Amino acid sequence: MPAGTPTPVNMIRADLCPRALHRWVGSKRLTVRNAFDPGFAIHTLLTESFGDLAPRPFRFIFPRDRRLPGVFYGYSPHNADTLRNAAAIFADPLQSDVLPPASIQSKTMPASWTPGQRLGFEVLIRPIARLSRGADRPGSEVDVFQREASQHPPEKVTRNREAVYGDWLKAMLGNRGADLNEARLRSFQRVQTIRRLGQQATEGPEALIQGTLTVTDASAFADLIARGVGRHRSYGYGMVLVRPPRRTNR
Repeated sequence: MPAGTPTPVNMIRADLCPRALHRWVGSKRLTVRNAFDPGFAIHTLLTESFGDLAPRPFRFIFPRDRRLPGVFYGYSPHNADTLRNAAAIFADPLQSDVLPPASIQSKTMPASWTPGQRLGFEVLIRPIARLSRGADRPGSEVDVFQREASQHPPEKVTRNREAVYGDWLKAMLGNRGADLNEARLRSFQRVQTIRRLGQQATEGPEALIQGTLTVTDASAFADLIARGVGRHRSYGYGMVLVRPPRRTNR
């Protein structure tokens, strides 16, 4: 590849079997005191199945009926053929039941983006900040909404989660080649998080944001797509899925 040519980014799609995932998690004992973190489980599965080729960031979507297949999305410099070949070497049979290699598909994302281009998007985020020195638990993570709410008496809290999370995402995008035009909080829940076996699971926020953005820097936005936004990008957060933007009122 010529010097200065950006590395192609591939969108990866594959089937994901929830029932096989739970069987594999049980065989590996990837729970902590009955806490189950699917992001940690899939992170571990990808590492064991693909090694350094594991797609990151990634997103998984489970169906309501766990008997049906879910879907796995990821961004990777490697295409479907490369990942299928890696899985054929490294994945054990049960791992192949979770993420069937034959179901892996890929497409090459655009090599460049146009400044001023409007895009719809969807991203699953973990909207957190690290506590600074001088706090009770410096270095620990806190929900950015709870952090803002704790700075005011209850009757003085005027901004809701959608507004706070939207500002958090706006800052993340603004540093990486995009302006946030609108953000809608589609779902929110607090989830148990595992990052290392043997350590206690922690609870934190998980928010699904949909909206519209405008590309301001083509190169920076390409890096944003490849890298994702926020923390915990290796555990199912931060993958920006683009879609046609909503029509503007005329």
